[in-house]
Amino acid sequence: MTTQNTGSNNGSNNILMCVLSYFGIFALIPYFTQKDDAFINWHARQGLLITAAAIVISFILGVLSLVPAVGVVASILSMLFSVGVIVLSVFCIIQACNGRKWAVPGVAAFLGKA
Repeated sequence: MTTQNTGSNNGSNNILMCVLSYFGIFALIPYFTQKDDAFINWHARQGLLITAAAIVISFILGVLSLVPAVGVVASILSMLFSVGVIVLSVFCIIQACNGRKWAVPGVAAFLGKA
């Protein structure tokens, strides 16, 4: 969990791209259109990794919710996980709009490889 202030120019286009970076599949827009901006590209990659992880975990919890013995617990965990992903996305948007790189623990290890 690192916070790095980049001092990036926060024009209205950069702020829009920072917000889109953490809006699920919309992170593809800044990823493909802002290849020359390392700051925006970093946030877009992190947003895509968060989205991919959320899809996989939600799928697993959805399948587990069909199992009679653990269905209720998996459903509750799924709801809590969804709220957590939304909170994480909002926090990352705020950090990005303020010109900071905040690496999400667990996701940050894959950013250098993505």
